[in-house]
Amino acid sequence: MTQEKPASKSILRRDLSSHTVSQLITLLVLMGILFIKHEGWLQFLEFHAYDHLIREQPKAVNTDPIVLVEMTEADIHSPSLDYPIHDDKLAELLTMLEHGGPSVIGLDIWRDIPVPRSGVGLEQLNATLTSFTNIIAIFTLDTVTPDGGVHLGISPPRVLKGQVDRIAFNDNFLTDEGVENTTPKIRRSLLLAEDVVAEDRGSKDRGTKSYDSLPFKLATFHLARRGIEMERPPKPRDPQSFKLGKVVFDAVRANDGAYVGADTNGTAIMLDFRSPTNFVRLSFSSVLAGKIPNGLLKDKIVIVGMNTPSVSDERVTPMNRQHRGIELQAQTVHQILRHALEGEEPLESWSDWAEGAWILLWCAMGGAMGYWVRSPWLFAPVALACAACLAGIVWFAFAAGLWIPAIAPVAAFVPAATLVTSYISFHEKKERGQLMQLFSKQVSPDIAKALWDQRHEFLAGQRPRTQKLTATVLFTDLEGFSTTSEKLAPDLLMDWLNEYMETMATAIMSHQGVIEKYIGDAIMACFGVPLARTSPEELATDARNAIRCALDMGRRMKALNADWQRRDLPVCGMRIGIHTGPLVAGSLGSNERQEYTVLGDSVNTASRLESFDKDWVDPDSPDSLCRILVSEATLDLVRGEFQTVRVGTMILKNKNEPVTIYCVRSEVKV
Repeated sequence: MTQEKPASKSILRRDLSSHTVSQLITLLVLMGILFIKHEGWLQFLEFHAYDHLIREQPKAVNTDPIVLVEMTEADIHSPSLDYPIHDDKLAELLTMLEHGGPSVIGLDIWRDIPVPRSGVGLEQLNATLTSFTNIIAIFTLDTVTPDGGVHLGISPPRVLKGQVDRIAFNDNFLTDEGVENTTPKIRRSLLLAEDVVAEDRGSKDRGTKSYDSLPFKLATFHLARRGIEMERPPKPRDPQSFKLGKVVFDAVRANDGAYVGADTNGTAIMLDFRSPTNFVRLSFSSVLAGKIPNGLLKDKIVIVGMNTPSVSDERVTPMNRQHRGIELQAQTVHQILRHALEGEEPLESWSDWAEGAWILLWCAMGGAMGYWVRSPWLFAPVALACAACLAGIVWFAFAAGLWIPAIAPVAAFVPAATLVTSYISFHEKKERGQLMQLFSKQVSPDIAKALWDQRHEFLAGQRPRTQKLTATVLFTDLEGFSTTSEKLAPDLLMDWLNEYMETMATAIMSHQGVIEKYIGDAIMACFGVPLARTSPEELATDARNAIRCALDMGRRMKALNADWQRRDLPVCGMRIGIHTGPLVAGSLGSNERQEYTVLGDSVNTASRLESFDKDWVDPDSPDSLCRILVSEATLDLVRGEFQTVRVGTMILKNKNEPVTIYCVRSEVKV
């Protein structure tokens, strides 16, 4: 088979155009999603996905070595305690805790002023804080106002003035402002931060100084007793990174994960909320009453603070909308210890370039699915499979300590798939209309499907491309139709003829044939068009299908005659001619009205075979209602598969070599 070069180029241009438009759609979707992501419009959805991952992740086994000593609602109402707790009672509480041998005590209660204001008991508290150097007191960071001024935070106890190793800030939790319409959640915690140094921090000069947060101070104090010190790695990944125990801590960057332009002042980490909430707890009253189990506090991290509904200290987190401050501090300490001692890597994120590539991948997958997946029954399962794959990757990556975008890929995948599908559907509808205009009711469903699947090779612009190919042509005609037509009324004749035509058309299409045209009572069919065959096996299949079709038509003719005879209608016989050879296939007519047809000597040969010596019948089948004559060219392709008898030869007009003719009797059963 040969192909016309101009038509081939036209197909290539058309195919490239389809690819190009789909790629352009995908690119535009990608640019749109990247812009939306850059503007932060997807943050709230990404954080919803993040919060779900946080809630569903497995939790740690225990809370050791943390013990919480809490002022409860019962303590506030106890006649033996005052709220806020007086300095002397607080000193007594701390002293009794120290007797248990804790590693470090974090005092998560402000003591910037005496309680009561008269100062009764302050000396006792100062003595306690001075005597026990493993007690860490809290303060809050100073902040710089928009006009350049300084808003002073809450100071630590004065007795610890200038002792940086004994104080830590407790306003370490960062809320994600402007991300959600609800109350901002806490997802990050500062470990280190710089503070404007004021006189009550231990210096008369204003400047900046780095301080530890309460949970970080407690964790590093505890680890230092084990010989684990914080150090800067030889080649830090960023200036704020440091090594503690088994891992390197990297500060959360402005655009990590779902963040867009997040506040990066200080060294903050993402809270993983993996520690359980079943901390060992003691109330103030039980401690002051001496009800501390033996050995409970030995080498433990003790956090002293408030846990009462009447004292507002609730924080909104992905885990709880009323997360107590003391619990959140304890969970942060627990997380730092897990990283340092067990080697759990802190949550990491991809770079902007890696996230862009990740979104591009899913955008391209959406475009590819829209381009290649045609069936609506397949589209939904493929889309669901892609969604499940994306969810699985995000889940396993998160479990491994990597936070990757979950919503942006979906936001790229869905419109890319939808828009490309819409474009391809429109494009295919137009092409299908052109093909169906040409081949409606001419081909079997299998050929129609194959024709549609290979439309890019078949169509050239608005028309099927002209092809030179080898095919098998079948002609059939009724015997004595003229006599029959004279005996029947016009309407009865048309019904009788249509019944015959419908029966034979069904036989042709069931054997993969294409009905080229109806010519009065004659039918012309082709086997091997409109999709060209090239291999000997394919050509043999076409010839085999044509002969089997002819034999089937004979059986159907016999059944028709039996039915007509019962209905007192004329009976009839038929002649069939079959020849295989080269021909030209293409469409004739205007763009508005076209007809697909084949031309060439092979068509004429098949027609001559059908009309050859109309009086000749197979002597071994004198009652046969269907005479099937085939050329030697056809028979050579299926030699030995059918029982035949040589009829003779005939000379075609303008041809020198005769055509040898055979009559087909039946198919050889294997």
